[in-house]
Amino acid sequence: MFLIDHETEVDLLYYDAIAETLVKRVLECKAKPITVGIHGDWGAGKSSVLAMAEKRFASHPKVLCLRFNGWQFQGFEDAKAALIESIITELRDAKKGNEGLQTKAAALLRRVNYLKIAKKSAPWIASLFTGLPHPQQVTDAVSILQGLFTVAKGDLTIEKVTKAVTEAEGILKPEAEQKIPEQMRQFHKEFEDLIKTAGFEKLVVLIDDLDRCLPKTSIETLEAIRLFLFGPQTAFIIAADEAMIEYAVRQHFPDLPTVSGPMSYARYYLEKLIQVPFRIPALGYAETQTYIALVLAQAGLGEDSAVFAKLLPRARECLSQPWNAAVLDQKMAKEALFGQGNENLPPEISHAITLSQQIARILTDGTKGNPRQIKRFLNSMLLRNEIAAARGFGAAIKQPILAKVMLAESFNSAFYDQLTKAAYASSDGKAKELGSLEKSVRLNVQVKEDAEKDETPADGSKDADEWAKSEWIAAWAKCDPELANVDLRPYIFVTRDKRSYFGGAAGTSHLDPIVDALLGKEMAVRSIEPQLSKLSPLEAEQVFDAVQTRIAQADDYSTRPAGLVALTKAKPALQRKLFTFLRDIPPAKVHGWVTTGFEKVFTDQTIKAELTATIDKWVAGGQSPKLSAAVKMANKKR
Repeated sequence: MFLIDHETEVDLLYYDAIAETLVKRVLECKAKPITVGIHGDWGAGKSSVLAMAEKRFASHPKVLCLRFNGWQFQGFEDAKAALIESIITELRDAKKGNEGLQTKAAALLRRVNYLKIAKKSAPWIASLFTGLPHPQQVTDAVSILQGLFTVAKGDLTIEKVTKAVTEAEGILKPEAEQKIPEQMRQFHKEFEDLIKTAGFEKLVVLIDDLDRCLPKTSIETLEAIRLFLFGPQTAFIIAADEAMIEYAVRQHFPDLPTVSGPMSYARYYLEKLIQVPFRIPALGYAETQTYIALVLAQAGLGEDSAVFAKLLPRARECLSQPWNAAVLDQKMAKEALFGQGNENLPPEISHAITLSQQIARILTDGTKGNPRQIKRFLNSMLLRNEIAAARGFGAAIKQPILAKVMLAESFNSAFYDQLTKAAYASSDGKAKELGSLEKSVRLNVQVKEDAEKDETPADGSKDADEWAKSEWIAAWAKCDPELANVDLRPYIFVTRDKRSYFGGAAGTSHLDPIVDALLGKEMAVRSIEPQLSKLSPLEAEQVFDAVQTRIAQADDYSTRPAGLVALTKAKPALQRKLFTFLRDIPPAKVHGWVTTGFEKVFTDQTIKAELTATIDKWVAGGQSPKLSAAVKMANKKR
């Protein structure tokens, strides 16, 4: 089984309501121009919304709906011209029998080629004053003329070149009235006339994947809309992550001031172009649970399944009012399929609902409600299940347990590493710490530490108590199924991928620069301190784990982890994580920096005392001469 990740007209998220509203708003504008922005993170479902809107526009004969994928023109030298040519060509081909339309389209295409040459001629603009074209200008012109008049390179004759240049009179050396401003005004007029000649009341252009393009391509596409195509009877619907477009603006105009008033210049640029912005909201818990159940059920039954078709409307009732926290459960599914009957659900649906209820809570937080990231997680889980079967230990893998282990692997790599060590340290692969953790979080029982011994008690309660202090780990432990009596070795074996620092979590690309800065020198750390306080609790934990993992992989503890210290100052809730990081440094690699500089970081008196006790233990062990020397020096100063 594999979950296909592409735009779809089978609406599992009830996005058709968005598409319907979008189409209605565009058609209401009639002859007035309009630009609509469909915003959202990568994988939020923007392309699916466009596909649904395109299908709805197709039912209006007086509307011509075109789709332009900016990413497909990524390698083109002039993305602006590519968009304009695509639209003119589509208009021309929509009414092939209209000779007047064909003539006007051809004239407009010639203007586009003139603009191409004008752009190429910019480095040699002085040639306009001399009346003599620069040699490279001639070469560029001939190259364009070849495409315009289909003159083959191997069949160039003086007669053919002369004929081509004559037909494009004024391209190499335009008359005074053919300057760029006049060309643009004339283009606008002829473009509007072209739409009217085609007989369409509205030209709708759907622009997709703009946020995947390089800054130059993104900006040229937006400029084509703003400068050339935006006029009466036109509508542009632009699907893009607004953060990526703002990034493109900053890269394309690096000399612009960072901010102006309450907003950045990059935001002003975007808002000047887009009149009606709409951001696709992230999925909440109820929507994620229903979405997981539908995705798995559809994959198991098949897209054309009549059973699935009966289930979908009932699921949409849950999605229509997610604030009521209604989720697709076994009872609802039975009512949808059998009414008041008491038949058993098909196993594909029953299994999908059960699994969705087990993993939805953490998957919602970990993926930030991103549909693509949810699908990627499910695909990875299904693939690993099949690999286990192919290797001959499929019977040892239970999908709900695999999903829960993968949640730790994907969204809390530090905890997953600790879980791995605990499982492999046990003779039977059972992590004893999990028993204490699950008891603690499920029964709200505080696990007591062994006050008489420094080492971890046999039942692992000390580590379990540390884990329970993390909100994420506590939520993970509450998820079914319980793992205390499960041999985790087969699951760890099948999940032991090389993980990224963020474990594939959605929406974390914006955190990468923060992680890089926190791993740098103190000056780099200071430069991003204002950003640290703005991180959400989940983002702060993700950044901490990423930095901690990088340090551990480098196995270099010679200098103070200034990034972790700064992050903990900004987010005091991370004090326990910072102490755990310090405590777990191999004693032989501990340096003197651990003895100073934490007075203002650890405001929790309990943690302060624990750090002092840990340092005393290290010194008593005598494994770190540098630490011992630092402690003696500190004692002399007192």
